[in-house]
Amino acid sequence: MADQVGEHGERYAAAHGGRHPYTDCWPRAMGVAVWGYEDGNAERLVTGIAEAMRLAMARHDVPVARLGIDAARDELWYWVGDDGPLRAVPGSAEWPAPTGPHAASWRRHFADAGLDEVRRTAQTVDSVLTALLHYTAERFPDVPATFGAVLKEYEDAVSGRAFFSLAQEPSPPP
Repeated sequence: MADQVGEHGERYAAAHGGRHPYTDCWPRAMGVAVWGYEDGNAERLVTGIAEAMRLAMARHDVPVARLGIDAARDELWYWVGDDGPLRAVPGSAEWPAPTGPHAASWRRHFADAGLDEVRRTAQTVDSVLTALLHYTAERFPDVPATFGAVLKEYEDAVSGRAFFSLAQEPSPPP
């Protein structure tokens, strides 16, 4: 699987102006985290969602907009769950670290965290993405539950910076 993650990252970067998939997952993960945040560490939640997205993108070989929310929800358990077939260590050859501007956050919450902490992150990600799946099914019952259909890119009127938030109407399939 590590080869698949690395190769997907290289193909993705080549097709997207050198950007790493984790970098492109980050703003969408922020949109989900803002929606699903209650108490705790917001950076950890964003990091966990972005990592689940990155790994699921590699497994399913899809861009982030076509990635199923359910695929990302289950991905971290594949890597760190008791029943998961990999049981890989973040930052190892089996589970390569992402690159890009948010890699330091990844190191803090995955490579430098113990297995128990990574599992807590996986549980939180699972809970938030499960809630997003239920919300999506209720709000947009005829739309595939993908990050591209459920999240919309907006522009901050003051700063001009782009951000993602839940769409008021589903986006067309990418």
